[in-house]
Amino acid sequence: MKLKQFIISLVAFLCAIGFATGCSMNQAEEKTKEEEVKGNCTITECMKQIKASNTIEEINEIIGFESTTDAMIGSDPIWKFDSKNWITFKTYGEDVTIQATIDKETIKDENVTLPTKTELQELLNKDSFTYEEFVEKVGAEGTLESISASSISYVWADQTGQRLGATFNNKSKKCTVASYR
Repeated sequence: MKLKQFIISLVAFLCAIGFATGCSMNQAEEKTKEEEVKGNCTITECMKQIKASNTIEEINEIIGFESTTDAMIGSDPIWKFDSKNWITFKTYGEDVTIQATIDKETIKDENVTLPTKTELQELLNKDSFTYEEFVEKVGAEGTLESISASSISYVWADQTGQRLGATFNNKSKKCTVASYR
């Protein structure tokens, strides 16, 4: 009798372990699916191909899937690559801004040496700087983060994850805004 109870208890225990392990595996699979990149290109590659003059349909073609909307972010069209990377299409009257939200962990660069806040302010105060001048200063290309008819924005992330964003005017080619995030 005790042996029968032991066997039943053992089977119940093994079933519980199997059930728990099965759930854990399903959760891990769901997380992997959620973080998979979909479409024709990575978010950074797609941003390089998109122009401020593109329509939503043209961007759908470039990216490889259709936009949706997300009530948490707003009513603007959004292309979600995964849970941490997406592109939004924002309209301000006749003006369009295409903005990427990019996981900073994916753009960290050990070659980037960001200027101090004082150095950055000095650069901005003395006739500002161009994108090319800033690339030379920090040691690496920036990641395209935003485009519009009047400006283009890049972000740099050093090896610690410190981020610096800079916006450059399309006509003057000079930096108009730069900030740490």
